[in-house]
Formats: sequence, structure tokens, C-alpha cells
Amino acid sequence: MTHQHTLLRVAARRPARLLAACLAASTGLALSPPGTASDVSPYDLKESPATLVYSIDISGHAREGDAKTGTFRDTTVHRHLDGTVHLKGRQGTAARVDNARQVIEQTAPARQLMGPAIEQAMATCGEDEACMTAAMMKMSADIKRSHPGVIEAATKTRARLSSHGLGDWAIDSLTPRCSLRALTQGTSRYRTIDAGEGYSDYVTGSQQRRGEGNQDCASGKPLDNLPNASATWDGDTRVLQLQLPGMTVDERTTDSDGKTDTARVIIPDVSLDDLHWTGKGPQSGQQTRQVEAGGIPATMTIRWTFTPGRA
Repeated sequence: MTHQHTLLRVAARRPARLLAACLAASTGLALSPPGTASDVSPYDLKESPATLVYSIDISGHAREGDAKTGTFRDTTVHRHLDGTVHLKGRQGTAARVDNARQVIEQTAPARQLMGPAIEQAMATCGEDEACMTAAMMKMSADIKRSHPGVIEAATKTRARLSSHGLGDWAIDSLTPRCSLRALTQGTSRYRTIDAGEGYSDYVTGSQQRRGEGNQDCASGKPLDNLPNASATWDGDTRVLQLQLPGMTVDERTTDSDGKTDTARVIIPDVSLDDLHWTGKGPQSGQQTRQVEAGGIPATMTIRWTFTPGRA
């Protein structure tokens, strides 16, 4: 087992704060933000609920015809979804070590020497933090005596922290809250030629399609069945990304001769990847895309409002 793996296993077995204290006591390492020598909090993230209200509207029309034979097919499609999703998440700033590679390389010799000693101290001290602290102090003195300059070299490089804004929201799987409503409808009219041996005749007809769908989040619902809704924000680039859930709807078709059939129609999930947002207040927008629905060209119109701080 390598010393790095040892340290990871140690961190998993004991509180991270104790291990960090031992490392600091043994090496004198500290974190410094740019331009200062004081410590900074690596995280300033606060709980932030958010509400995402959106609509997905898909409309298309296609006509195919043969003027010579007088045949045609005329088809329309319309699919609409309204959604309200309540998200749970955090927004604020997180610290990043800008010179992480330099710190890792500079402290590698000290960490390699400390790994076995920390593991031995933990085996001896168990949960006794006073014993652990004493063992770390002794380890530091032993390393300074037997490997002069190693710890001093590790303390020459201080980790430089910089703050970066971020946000991350998703549906709360424990108490999910959402409401999705969908309506689909469309028509088809056609004239074809029914031809056989010694005869031919025009056949005209039509179809009416209609479907409705409702989905409400419920506590205890399996996580994999919850709508795929989320939001992320990168404060450095001011880019907001939204994931808008779609829905599958059972659509009923009725022919002009009275025959009926049912088919599943999908209003797809929508990803909005490059939205500009300052990180404060509601963000609304509209976007159109060219898609295909029911085998015909269609226009998808997406409207949304993302409101942080609103449950």
C-alpha cells in the first residue's frame, strides 16, 4: 500500500479535522488567499431553494401531394407541457487551490515520511485525540532529526486560495415537489388511390389525435422515476445550465371510420446549456429550436423562469 493510499484510508477512519490538524502540526502547512497571509474559509455555500417554471411548446405542419394524381396527406401536430419544479440546493463561493500541483510536489517527501507514522499513531491512540496530538509532535521532531530539511522544504510553499461562485440545485428526493401538465393533439387528412385489377378509386379519410398527461412529485416515490430537473451555475463564466423535464403521454387516435388506437408520444427533456446569469434574482428567457415531431418538421418554443431563494 502506498503512503498516499494510507493517508486516504486514515482520513476515512478518523475525522478530517483531526488529520488536517496533524498535518499542519507536522509540516507547518497553511492556506493563504492571494495577497494575504490569513486563513480563509474554503466554503461559503448557503442553502438556497429555487423554483423553475417553464413551458415546452411543439407545433408542426406538413403537406405532401401529387398534383397529377390528386392525392395528398396533410398533417398537423401540437404538443405542449407546463411545468413547475421546486429545487433544493446551495449557492455561494467555494475556494480553489490555484497552485495545487506545486503544493503536492513540494510536500511529497514529507507526506511519504508521515504516512506510516500516522497509521502507527492511530493504531496506538485509537480515539484519544490528546494521544494523537502528542504522537504527531513526536513524529515531527523525529522527522526533523532524521531527515533534516524535509519539513522545512514543505513549508516553503503555501497553498493560495481563490474564491469562485457556484450554484447547484436538484429535486429533493426525500420531499420532492413538482407539477407537470401536458396536452397533445393533431390531425391528419388524406386522399389516396385504391387500385386493383380493373378498378381504381379515391379513398379519403382523416384522423384526430389527442392526449393528456399529468405528473406530480410525491414523497417516497422512487428516485429513478422523478423528473430530470436541475440547475447549475458557474460564477466565473456566469453560465447557468437548466435541465427541463419532459413527459411521455398516451395519445389516442380516432379515424374517420370510427377506429381507435393509442400510441405513446414523447415530449423530450430540454437542456439549456449557455444561459447568462449574474447569480442574483430571477432569470427568464425564451428559445426556439427546429425539431421533428410525429415524423414532420416542427418548431419547439421553450420559455422559462428560474428563481433562486424561492421555495
